[in-house]
Amino acid sequence: MSNVDVDSVPDLSASTDDGVGRRWSRWVMPWRRRVRRPRSRFMRWVVRARRCVVLLVVLFVGELIWDWWDPYPVHLLDRFPESQRVVAKDGTPLRVVPTKDGERRIHLTLEEMSPWIARAVIVSEDRRFYGHAGVDWLACVRAAGTSTMRGHVVSGASTLHMQLARIAEPHSRTLLGKLWEIRRARQLARELDHAEVLEAYLNLVPLGGTLRGFPAASWFWFGKSARDLAPEEAATLVAMLPAPTRRAPDRAPKQLRRHRDKVIDGLRDAGHLTPQAWRRSRAAPLGARRHGWPFRASHACDLLLRAKPGVAKIENHLDIELQAMAEHIVRTGVDGGADGVALVVLERTSREPAALVGSRDWHESQLNAAVCRRCAGSTLKPFIYALAMEAGVTGPDRLVADTPVTLRDYAPANFDRTWSGPVRTAEALRRSRNAPAVRLLRAVGVDRFRDLLTALGITVNPGSLHLDAALGTLDVSPLELACAYARFADPEAKLPGASASIRARVLALLRETTPDPATTGRPVAWKTGTSSGRRDAWCVGVTDHHVTVAWLGNLKGRGAANLVGSETAARLVARMAARLP
Repeated sequence: MSNVDVDSVPDLSASTDDGVGRRWSRWVMPWRRRVRRPRSRFMRWVVRARRCVVLLVVLFVGELIWDWWDPYPVHLLDRFPESQRVVAKDGTPLRVVPTKDGERRIHLTLEEMSPWIARAVIVSEDRRFYGHAGVDWLACVRAAGTSTMRGHVVSGASTLHMQLARIAEPHSRTLLGKLWEIRRARQLARELDHAEVLEAYLNLVPLGGTLRGFPAASWFWFGKSARDLAPEEAATLVAMLPAPTRRAPDRAPKQLRRHRDKVIDGLRDAGHLTPQAWRRSRAAPLGARRHGWPFRASHACDLLLRAKPGVAKIENHLDIELQAMAEHIVRTGVDGGADGVALVVLERTSREPAALVGSRDWHESQLNAAVCRRCAGSTLKPFIYALAMEAGVTGPDRLVADTPVTLRDYAPANFDRTWSGPVRTAEALRRSRNAPAVRLLRAVGVDRFRDLLTALGITVNPGSLHLDAALGTLDVSPLELACAYARFADPEAKLPGASASIRARVLALLRETTPDPATTGRPVAWKTGTSSGRRDAWCVGVTDHHVTVAWLGNLKGRGAANLVGSETAARLVARMAARLP
């Protein structure tokens, strides 16, 4: 073993004052206590500040990485389906269908809602809504301090972002759940701007029972659109927010009014209400009651909902006043002998129903007679006359024979069982004589008649059209017939074998005919019809802007003595035409 010079071994313990010595001593003698140099108070604060900065940077970078790994699922806000609803021409809801979850939700944009709703919500739920990025840290500190001093929760610190996050992802009300809510709120603030968050909140917040969102609650409690809410009405709905079921207007009106007045005071303090408006709002009664959900124009809504499944908002041309008038006329203007009735009022320009009634009472019969096909009677004769006049077969002043004519195995007769012999074409159309119509159809041909009916929108089965179609053996529905007449009266429509000028002459001839019960005080182009055996009574009335069609009959096809188009059906059309704009 070689000799080692002890003096050449470095004394590590003697070198602890320099940096190298301290590092070596920490490795060689880890049990030795490090001797720290005393730091000044200023340096201690510098170190703490540096640590805080490092911690904030780590948290910021960690949040960015977490957002990249788990971004906010914006599609969660779309998981609440909107109720399918039918609205009238003026926007009034006719029916609001519950969603699959049994809720009713109507989506409106911020611009479509009263500004008082957003103002009241911000004043009550999130005063610094436009001043934070999802989380109001000052409110969090205040709420924590107040709750610690009082020993219980006094006020919350949930912003609209946090509440919207909780609506989209319900969770337990624990500290861990609150931290998750804060994170989601910050993500929401980065994904959506403040207006989008506010709009989503106003449409998705639960407001008791099956109500979701302020637009639905507005219709249910005030019977009006959220666009038309006054300040005190908006404050009433906002006051329900913390506990909408417990504070329902019909359950705790005094408690609700007390909270409503607090919201109104907040609107005044925020500068939204003048002193006069504030006093007026405070003095206003609660005014909220259960209006229920509209169930109007039942058969028309059924028809539209079946035609447009999945469409949230079904817009149409139904007129509230005309619909109410049509329902009243059907209820009060139908005599005995018929258990079925339909009344259709069609706009000529849009060819959409302005009113549609399919029975006396929807609750008694859901069968919609307005779309049931029945024998057309004489209502199709004007189309035959238009074809004949266009082809030069006849003219208004030319004579046509009103004498017996044989069709295959039978000879049709006129309604009054009489014959007029040679008669002017205009007179034959006005009096709806059967034999002249059959002769004219034979002259122009069944094929041309089929082409015109098809162009008018009437369904014709191949091989089912014969000369007896002039007598009304073809089946047609009241709505189908109204659409056909609207197209026939349209001067811009291009129809095979019937020019606009000829169609206008035919309608002018029909205006010279006035059934006995028809006193409308305005020019109407009339055409009545009665099917064989008096099973169906029809009347068509064409005015400047509308086409009105009435049908009466028995749903099982039984005839009745009073089922005559020029009497019973014409009475309905006359009453309706007299009230058209």
